[in-house]
Amino acid sequence: MRKKFTLLSVCALSVALIFMIGVAINAQWLNHLDDFFMENRLVNISFLTVFTGVVAKVATIGPMLIIFSFLAFFLWRKQQRALAIWCLGNLIFVSGVGYLLKQVFQRTRPEQVQYIARSSYSFPSGHSLLVMTLIGSICLIYFFMNKKMPALVKVGVGLLVFVIAGGRIYLGVHFISDVITGLCLGLGLTFGSGSLFYSYLHSANSRLKKAEDVKFVKWQTILLSMLACVVVLITGLSVFALKFYHSSQHAADSMYAPIERTGEVKTPEASEPISILILGIANDAKRKTDFRANTIMVATLNNQTKETTLVSIPRDAFVEIVGADYQDKINHAHSIGGPEMMIDTVEKFLAIPIHHYMAVNMDGLQTLVDAVGGVTVDNAFAFSAEGIDYPKGKQHLDGWEALQYSRMRYEDPTGDYGRQGRQREVMELLINQLLSTKSLFNYQKILAGIGENGKTDLTFNQMQKILTGYHTSLRKINSQQVQGEGFTGDGFTGEAGISYQEIPQAEVERVKKILFKQLNL
Repeated sequence: MRKKFTLLSVCALSVALIFMIGVAINAQWLNHLDDFFMENRLVNISFLTVFTGVVAKVATIGPMLIIFSFLAFFLWRKQQRALAIWCLGNLIFVSGVGYLLKQVFQRTRPEQVQYIARSSYSFPSGHSLLVMTLIGSICLIYFFMNKKMPALVKVGVGLLVFVIAGGRIYLGVHFISDVITGLCLGLGLTFGSGSLFYSYLHSANSRLKKAEDVKFVKWQTILLSMLACVVVLITGLSVFALKFYHSSQHAADSMYAPIERTGEVKTPEASEPISILILGIANDAKRKTDFRANTIMVATLNNQTKETTLVSIPRDAFVEIVGADYQDKINHAHSIGGPEMMIDTVEKFLAIPIHHYMAVNMDGLQTLVDAVGGVTVDNAFAFSAEGIDYPKGKQHLDGWEALQYSRMRYEDPTGDYGRQGRQREVMELLINQLLSTKSLFNYQKILAGIGENGKTDLTFNQMQKILTGYHTSLRKINSQQVQGEGFTGDGFTGEAGISYQEIPQAEVERVKKILFKQLNL
């Protein structure tokens, strides 16, 4: 039987691999197969939709952990301890493989109408993967216990697979290829692990029948202990990942502030460049009514060049304020019309599309720097700000120190341009810190800081997409500064006595050329 298990596992995993390759290369045969089933699915039948939606909840990680825990407890009480540990360990192992594949492939969900709306999506189908893991585990448990599966159980598990797998296609939440890959992967991995531990599981049951007080030999005890440790480790990691996921979603929901755009701007796919307007808002715990954007940066992420471009725009740049019908300092656009007007103004100024925005106030910057353990800056010259001395050279700063470091401009010989340079420096260091592994252990502080002090029109799913799809682009950051020439308003050009920055057309064209290249315009 071991050979049969191995053969079944190899065949199932081979089918899953073929479909994974098809998804990776966007194979035409796969698209035709998916389209055929999507175009010929049943029309929406209310009671069937509700039924399949309810039954599908069984094949989610929470209920499955409960079901497998009961199975393991039952087997343990029956002195089938090897089967109990294998049963629970296999579920966690298969779930982990499914989660990794979801992150690797990042496949786009079907675009047709879904009978039940779903916000999450995975390749392969997680429901199909888990239900086949359950069915395969039940089959192997009956086999290793030398018991025949009752006809009623066979009918029950068959219907369960049909309803959950078929329901994914009927509801329109998965492609047929997602479902087939999930079923084959769950079956292949389950029977593969059963084959791998065949001698151990089979011999343990045989010895149990001979003597109730059977003792495992040394190597079996070691193997069982190692497996138990792996199960505990993976369980802990799974709990941490689940908690991290929910905390991230909560923070994203608290930040989410959609805006009305004058034109439709579609979020690009991961293979296409994306632009994000980053705003540092002047308000904080003390200045709650100051909504000027003192930091204005355009970030473009390009997966083809594997590069992120960070462009700083002077807050005093004298530009047309779109929607206000006059020229003024660009940072006033946010005070007048919020992120909508600021986006429209930047788009007009640089002639590029802005796909999303993210605004963080001063308290948020301080909290973020503290959450990642501080940043190490390389100061170009010695100065003092808010009673803090900043010597020339490298130095490690906490949140409050980094905030004052990035805000100082009066002692800087280059004025606001020097401040913008320090702001980009702190931003780059923050990005590198946030992408580091050690930030995972401070994720609660990071998420809390962002959630309380930030606003964005990015949904939680879109944030995940950027972090996973553009991760390599964030490793290389190219900083650019829009350079202007200072002038004082005379009442005709600008308000009398107010300082502005006039951006020469040649400078605008230089920056536009860089951004056009990064955005493939």
